[in-house]
Amino acid sequence: MTSIVEMPKANLDEALPPWMKIDWSDEVLHDIYRDWGTYYSRRRRENFALHYLNKALALEPTDHMTLYKRCQSKRKAAQMLGALADSRDAAKLALKVDGEEKAIINLDICDVLYELNQFENSKAEMHNNMRIFIGNKRNSFVQRQLVVDGVIKDVTGEAMSAFFTKNLKTVSIVHDLIKERERIDDRPLWKILKEQGKCDVQSIPEVPEELLSPMEIARRKRAFNIFHQSYINDSWIDVLFMKMLCKNPNLLLPQCKESSYFLQNLSSKQYEIVRKFMKMLQSRCPLYLVNYLKYRNKAMSDRYREAYLFRVQYQTHRNMNQALKQIRVLRKAKKVQQLAKFVEELMGSYVVLKTARVMCWKFEFLNEVYNTMALALSEQLRVPKGFIPQGSNGILRLLRLPVERIKDFVSLTFGDRQPEPEGNDPATTRAKKLTARLEHRMVFAKYSIEKCYLLHQISQSYLDQGRHSECAFNARKAIKESKNCNSNLWKFLSVVQIVKANAILHKLEQTKEALDDALPIAHSLGAPELVLFIENCMMCNTEESINKRATLMQSRRVSKSESVATHSLVSGQENEEGSQGYKSA
Repeated sequence: MTSIVEMPKANLDEALPPWMKIDWSDEVLHDIYRDWGTYYSRRRRENFALHYLNKALALEPTDHMTLYKRCQSKRKAAQMLGALADSRDAAKLALKVDGEEKAIINLDICDVLYELNQFENSKAEMHNNMRIFIGNKRNSFVQRQLVVDGVIKDVTGEAMSAFFTKNLKTVSIVHDLIKERERIDDRPLWKILKEQGKCDVQSIPEVPEELLSPMEIARRKRAFNIFHQSYINDSWIDVLFMKMLCKNPNLLLPQCKESSYFLQNLSSKQYEIVRKFMKMLQSRCPLYLVNYLKYRNKAMSDRYREAYLFRVQYQTHRNMNQALKQIRVLRKAKKVQQLAKFVEELMGSYVVLKTARVMCWKFEFLNEVYNTMALALSEQLRVPKGFIPQGSNGILRLLRLPVERIKDFVSLTFGDRQPEPEGNDPATTRAKKLTARLEHRMVFAKYSIEKCYLLHQISQSYLDQGRHSECAFNARKAIKESKNCNSNLWKFLSVVQIVKANAILHKLEQTKEALDDALPIAHSLGAPELVLFIENCMMCNTEESINKRATLMQSRRVSKSESVATHSLVSGQENEEGSQGYKSA
């Protein structure tokens, strides 16, 4: 007989905590969960508090005090709509209860309405409760009413009148935008798009990306800081830190799949809670009230503002002179790469954020910087001493382009998907970032000379990436733009970009046409060095065409002789095989 061995059963009692081994009643468990929820709520651990309070309500849904405690926890977590629903449910369950609990719950409804910025509804609710309760219970509603009346007076008082008078046009525009957004159109999407003259074929319409100018981005960033500085003083930096944490790659590592998801939810949730509380503060005490209380004397306020404006203008003027001095030093030292980097940082990060009121003579400063940059670029176009226009790569050496090199043959394996080396190239990555930055600046460029500079730099960036057609395209756009500002120098530099794009691809005819266009521009500039440079490029292009034709003829002769030799060898082998077959036969 075979003996059956029974497997030992899992001892579930060892896995449970001691208090769960006792068969508690639902009433006792309800009290335990509610006490735990109250404990965690006092410790500001709202997730645990809501968890245990939900468990308590699952055991006894009609307990109004548990609903009241959950309302308090939701208020601390900035879940105001849920808190209002819980407080109203608790009030319905407490209709039969007389005494302190009913007054506390009704007072909680008024507080939640106040925190939802519904000041009128909160005031009406307080008046209703003041008719019901008497004595000390009524005094709590009277004190709350004083607070609400003070807030309504601050929001709709003299400060609001002054604010509306000062910003009447902006307020009307914002009001129209809000009404347009709130308008609900129940018609089918194809009818709405047909009236707007848009395509009604796509089932999911494309959402246009909002492009913000650099000045608007800086304005919003400054407004964010001022908003928090006005209400929480030095703690505003903590809010900024929380905002940065929501997108910080050092915290949200993609390699840590579980922890990154948890940390992202935690950081975004806590930041949203802080933002909701800040909006509550702004509703109770708007910024226009803060400014009104701070600057009651308008004459003194205008005097301080004018003095601050003069200080900013003076400091900006000093920075402009220092920048021009540094640009001239770099040009004299012929450090063109450092000069280009300095000009891009100066014009793309500093000057673009200055208005004409703060930065006086802004247009003249732009002309001076961009013309100096153009002169520095043109000074590179010189014929080296002892240069002989011979060889197939002479024009490339003149244009300071990389000479072609024979690359080693890389054996490819079928199915082997190796990443391209260009994707991880830091130089290519930097060039792509620079191109995106320049194209974004191009959208908001105001002056033609600035557009000429941006298009020239975009074409140079594309040339560094090996995208020659895009380089020539942007250079042609720069030539058209140079006519608006009457700048022959930028026109000449743009034509040279087309020469570079064609020369590096050995397009002889297109290079010759571009050089023919550049020669009269060089004559009009009155620069003999540039005229000599273009003439040498023409000679190199002619020499290169001769060499290329000779190389092509030589390669054809070699290929023809190899084909004749191969044909004679094959025919000799066939004759030999035929004679051997005849002999054997």
